[in-house]
Amino acid sequence: MSGGHLAGKAIVVTGAGQGLGAAYARLAAAEGANVIVNDVDENHALSVARSIRADGGRAETAIGSVADWATAGAIVRSCIEAFGTIDGLVNNAGIFRLAHPSEQDPDEFRAVLEVNVLGTAYCGLHAIRAMLERGTGSIVNVTSGSHAGSAAMGAYGASKGAVASLTYCWAADLAGTGVRVNAVSPNAHTRMADTYEAYLGAAAQGQNVHKPPAQNAPAIVYLLSDASTSLHGQVVRIDGDELSMIAHPTVQGPGTRNPAWTVSSVAAAFGAGEVGPLSPVGLHRAPVE
Repeated sequence: MSGGHLAGKAIVVTGAGQGLGAAYARLAAAEGANVIVNDVDENHALSVARSIRADGGRAETAIGSVADWATAGAIVRSCIEAFGTIDGLVNNAGIFRLAHPSEQDPDEFRAVLEVNVLGTAYCGLHAIRAMLERGTGSIVNVTSGSHAGSAAMGAYGASKGAVASLTYCWAADLAGTGVRVNAVSPNAHTRMADTYEAYLGAAAQGQNVHKPPAQNAPAIVYLLSDASTSLHGQVVRIDGDELSMIAHPTVQGPGTRNPAWTVSSVAAAFGAGEVGPLSPVGLHRAPVE
């Protein structure tokens, strides 16, 4: 596989033992990349790596949790040791827990944040340091539309909101260095969708039906490739056959001014409709102009 959009590049995909991560790893390899398949499940990682090699690609495994600083460093080093460098990182590893706030288990909440936020940060920090030495590289973080608000997803949504913010901040830090940071918000019918359906019942039936993980992979490969050098600090959304962008948080304006705000004047401003517009509660889409 000497040709392709990622020909000769060395790429790490975390959480690549199944689902979306496996789809990203397989397409990256098919597009010419040398791939490190990371997962906490050794058998799953080995299976994906074997399938890549069987198709003529090159892949090695790195087993362990991204939520550990030393392990995250070892995952990045394994790419450099196996392939001589690291050109790209897909921060895909994540876990998913559902709970109403009144029933939220604190240990589960912590686990979600440790894997989804710290795992993304730890792998990214190690990769950024290696990439800065060469002045080139692409990091693709994985966020979710749930960070805009979704029932029973307090822990998961908060973690993915943090990943989006991390993307914006790292992009500001790395502007002009040759190292790019973007994010994707994928949609696919995976085990996560099945879990969501089982938890919410009829309210969530058909979650991401007919949206296979592989449908998301081309956008990830694009962001890893040299074809996307103009994109930095962006969040790309893939939803079945639709490709779109998620807007950065912004101040709703123009607002109103008062040199000495009081509780009463704040209430009056809201009452007069001078502040806003208010955003809907939960997931929503901006109107198409």
